[in-house]
Amino acid sequence: MNWDAIGAIGDIVGALAVVVSLVYLAIQIRAQNSQAKQSAQLEMSREQRNASEMFANENISDIFVRANKDYSSLSEAESVQLIVIVTGLFRAWENAFLENKDGNLVPSVWLALSNDYTQLMGAASIRYIWTLRKQNYNTEFQKYVEIIEPSEYVAQ
Repeated sequence: MNWDAIGAIGDIVGALAVVVSLVYLAIQIRAQNSQAKQSAQLEMSREQRNASEMFANENISDIFVRANKDYSSLSEAESVQLIVIVTGLFRAWENAFLENKDGNLVPSVWLALSNDYTQLMGAASIRYIWTLRKQNYNTEFQKYVEIIEPSEYVAQ
């Protein structure tokens, strides 16, 4: 066997090794992307659930109900409590919006999360707090919230 033939065989083996490595990397990247999407969906659901659970507190629920009837009836401390909780909701929604924009949420998950928030925007106190705090959020998210049509908020 001559050295040219051995060199050619070496080139072929090297090329095959590169192709196998690239296929392996593509499979790994696909698996990692899938796992990242699943993690993002789980995190967005958890974040939304945690923010919403704050309303299960009887004191907060009372503040929320009163704020929807007449926001000015709240004490300053109650207003601060409600603003902090609603800000958490908006932040969770913004995070979901950005994850969706980056393609990390399955459309059905984004739709479900967005529907929850859209219904909350039907509450007078939520809309009022949005007007107070919207400048603190991503510009694209602000535009998104401004154009959605809030659902009617039903408490019972």
